[in-house]
Amino acid sequence: MALCFYNRAVIARARIFLFVCLVCIFLVNCRQNAATPNTELALNLGAEPATLDPLLATDPPTIQIDQLLFANLIQLNESDGSPQPGLAREWLVSADGLVWEFRLRQDVYWVKYNADTGDVERLRPINADDVVYSVRRLFDPRTASGYAARFAPLLRNADPFVTADPRTSPEEMARLQNQLGVRATDEFTVQFQLVQPTSAFPTIVGAWLGRVVPRENIQELGVNWTDIGETWTSGPYVLIDREPFRFLLLEKNPHYYDADNVQIDRLRFRLLPDVASALDAYLRGELDTTDPYDSIEGENFQRVRADPALAHDLKLLPGLCTTYIGFDTSKPPFDNVQLRQAFALALNRTDVVSQVFDLGEPARWFTPPQVNAAPDANADIGIDFNAPLAKTTLDQARLTGARLPALVFGTNTNQQFLDAAVAAIQNWRATLAASITVEDTDFNTYLEKLDTDPYPLFRMGYCGSYPDAHNFLYDAWHAGSPYNFTKWSSPQFDQLVTDAARETDVLKRRLLYSRAEKILVEQDAVIIPLLWSQRASLTRPRVERTYAVMEGYERIENWKIK
Repeated sequence: MALCFYNRAVIARARIFLFVCLVCIFLVNCRQNAATPNTELALNLGAEPATLDPLLATDPPTIQIDQLLFANLIQLNESDGSPQPGLAREWLVSADGLVWEFRLRQDVYWVKYNADTGDVERLRPINADDVVYSVRRLFDPRTASGYAARFAPLLRNADPFVTADPRTSPEEMARLQNQLGVRATDEFTVQFQLVQPTSAFPTIVGAWLGRVVPRENIQELGVNWTDIGETWTSGPYVLIDREPFRFLLLEKNPHYYDADNVQIDRLRFRLLPDVASALDAYLRGELDTTDPYDSIEGENFQRVRADPALAHDLKLLPGLCTTYIGFDTSKPPFDNVQLRQAFALALNRTDVVSQVFDLGEPARWFTPPQVNAAPDANADIGIDFNAPLAKTTLDQARLTGARLPALVFGTNTNQQFLDAAVAAIQNWRATLAASITVEDTDFNTYLEKLDTDPYPLFRMGYCGSYPDAHNFLYDAWHAGSPYNFTKWSSPQFDQLVTDAARETDVLKRRLLYSRAEKILVEQDAVIIPLLWSQRASLTRPRVERTYAVMEGYERIENWKIK
């Protein structure tokens, strides 16, 4: 009996021991899982970035990396591009609209990743002198920034600085630099002085002029300042590893001012240089999203739509480009506004878009409706397809002396654009009995032709450089704009967009731009809007994300993994 009792005791102890071991193993696994959650996100950057210097980057994927690494004075709202606080907690504008003052947060720090220890070291706070240095470096011709010349006309004394010979003496460069319209008024306040009122200035700052770089870091290391373990950064993430032509790895910055709300620990950017390779990687489970690389288009888009699993993850995102048909308004026959209106009435843009384009939606006016201060998507603007009214309007134009001779429709050589021209011509032939032929040429020759002697009818596109209606209406159609190939101008239109440039209330701006759009596409029928662009992206359901209206400006620090 004793022996039997002893065996039962041993068995009982063994069972207890086994139970304790299993509990321990379970608890260890729980602790390990809690310590290493699955919060690494895999994205596709595309090609190897030529630079990580935010003042030199011009392509959306590289801009996206800089968006994550470097603080910007202004953050852009993902859905409409409206300006939001970033490094600047608030901003003010003078009564004349020429001076903008930005007041900085005092808790945004330069940090440095220590490659030896794996720690992120906090350095000093970013101040107004950093902002001034960055803007001066942007417009310095020795920097050779890709977009400095585009915005130089905006800032006081920027034009003579950006166009100076890079070999100019250091003394003269210093003089030009000091005259630039940016200055620190105290440690955490910076002022910009503009050439003319521009209510869209905060959005422009958020898109192009507000990225801040570290002065002493650049002055010490020169072109090597962006190397891992050397660079000072300030955004929600730091760069901790990269392998050329394979990946870049970013890790959450623990000293970021809003670090508590950054949910994803690591971002792994693959370098897959084409959409087909990215789709294959997505199917293999190696990517969580095909962003921020280029849109999925053509055969690849058809492949996605035909695959139920891929189609489920597909999202069509609004772009910043408008395709339109323009008239040469400076000579017959399209110096007659009724004739232009007749052609607009006779075009069934919905049919043309559906026949020719995989991506995009029919445009009713010029400015894409999702950008800041644009007309509301449901606005009553534009000339709708109406064949009977088109015929009546043509008859009225003829009564005023207009004639409809044989015409030429111009486009640059591109099969999709040629197909769109043919589809539009079929509309005009059916409704107006118009005789029109297509002429195409390479893009550079085409631009020269539009500059000097435009076709009576021509296809053209315009892509915004920042998401604000000012960029589409003032920049593209104000008298003297280099983007206006129609030879049209309107004092009434110019006054509206000038008033909008002085107005800071977004609702009043929207009203002014809506009235300007009506003049452009209805009253004067200068163009026939055809297509608002879209881009296509894939994202796995496990990712809770936002979608930016401007490519390269995804707020990935706000994303989550479910």
